[in-house]
Amino acid sequence: MTCSQVVTLTLRSITLAATLIFATVGTQLQAETDEKLADDPTKVVTKIGFRYSEFATISGSLAFGPVTKLNVSVSEGEQWRIGGSYLFDFGIVNVAASRQELSNGIEQTQYSIGTFVPLVALGIEPAGWLLFPAAGVNYTEGSVDAVDFDFGDIISFETTSKGGYLGVLALKPINKKWNLSTAFIASAGSDDYSGFSIGLGATYAWSDVDSISAFASYTDNSFGQRDLVGFSYTREF
Repeated sequence: MTCSQVVTLTLRSITLAATLIFATVGTQLQAETDEKLADDPTKVVTKIGFRYSEFATISGSLAFGPVTKLNVSVSEGEQWRIGGSYLFDFGIVNVAASRQELSNGIEQTQYSIGTFVPLVALGIEPAGWLLFPAAGVNYTEGSVDAVDFDFGDIISFETTSKGGYLGVLALKPINKKWNLSTAFIASAGSDDYSGFSIGLGATYAWSDVDSISAFASYTDNSFGQRDLVGFSYTREF
């Protein structure tokens, strides 16, 4: 089976799985925003944040009502990401365009659409873990400058390629202040691209609107490996 056939089969599986989940969840997702954890990917709120790993990033979201928000982030080295999110009954859909320069010399311009689906709306909450299956597709244009992923962003490491990804984000509330997070993402694309990323983090909410996080991630893909450790601060409005 060729790589393109694998990608086609994967995307068909994503569509089928999404259709089944969408039909089941209904309107249970649209709970009060204030009840959601700061790291909940379906939370629609205005916020601003600062993150540092190998480089500094300023990011923010501007909510337009309870279901729509604009997302923007700017990093060192002329890296940026802009997009929008819409909260449907089944989950949240994110559309984005981004430019980034990776440590292995790859410069990318990427266009993507993806979704997170909260399984808690189906009554699935194993051992108190909140699970958010993730799926999406992307198109990337880039160039390799030399031979030589971010935990919250869920991006692929392709040059010029069409591809998709599948994964899951899991959150575990420890108490009213602390929660743990972990994620796994596997991606595939044209030109024999494949890869995966795993991550782990912890968030402390010192107030109803302020939180700090520490995270670490490891990525292995067709272009090499990369590990990141970072910290972030977020304030909601």
